[in-house]
Amino acid sequence: MDNTSSEIFVKIKFLYPSLTKSEKRAADIALEEPEKVINYTLSDYSKNADCSDASIMRFCRKLGLSGLKELKQQLSDVSSTAYDNGVNKIRSGDDAYTIFKKIVWQYEKTLQDTLFLCNEDFDRAISAVAEAKRIVFFGIGDAWVVCNFAFTKFQRLGLNAATYTDTAQALVSAGQLREGDLAVGISFSGETKLVVDALRLAKENRATTLCITHYPSCELVKYSDIKIFTATTDYTPGHEEIARRTAEFAIIDTLYMGVVVRNSDGFDKNRRKAIQVIIDNK
Repeated sequence: MDNTSSEIFVKIKFLYPSLTKSEKRAADIALEEPEKVINYTLSDYSKNADCSDASIMRFCRKLGLSGLKELKQQLSDVSSTAYDNGVNKIRSGDDAYTIFKKIVWQYEKTLQDTLFLCNEDFDRAISAVAEAKRIVFFGIGDAWVVCNFAFTKFQRLGLNAATYTDTAQALVSAGQLREGDLAVGISFSGETKLVVDALRLAKENRATTLCITHYPSCELVKYSDIKIFTATTDYTPGHEEIARRTAEFAIIDTLYMGVVVRNSDGFDKNRRKAIQVIIDNK
């Protein structure tokens, strides 16, 4: 099965938070029982979703589709197992190997689904990083781990990069960014106060702002010039979204390698020097 076959599910999950209540009911059926939707008439669909025909059509248009016919066609191209249907849910009786296998599946699916969301803002982000006078990464908790990873990577290229664990330092730094600088906010929810405030301050000072987040309608997006979104697949007890950072690490590596290959004469030379210093001190 081609990985692109589940792209319709990725779109639905991505747009889900921005849908109206009636549109969400239509989305729920498409996600949970796609084989039924394939055989629905418009009136069947609206009846089972407890919404109007117009709501079904609005749902289709928000997915970038012309109508129900196109939605049914895309759903018919998806195998019954393309979006897991709970097969990879981690259960109490699973042994270590089975848990590991399911974790790997969730990591792979998260990366594949995030790839569907790749758009022109990835190229804009690469250019923004390469051209920035200064880059500061903002995140807290395990998002800060991604920030530190990014700081380490871009510092190797000789870029003026920074990140902070202290909230006050982070906000002071955000307030000092100016035009030509870049503020990068990493937050899965897009509602983390520190990250939102940092990008707001940076934007007020005319710095370029970039967010890496999961929700297109989150607060962080309001203050971001460049927006990169992650998908996630979660079948863990308690819904810990354990694979969410995997996509963020992959995005940072994409930006890093994009900068290296597009500016090979300068940045790659610095990268090689940094790696040699590390090797010499092992």
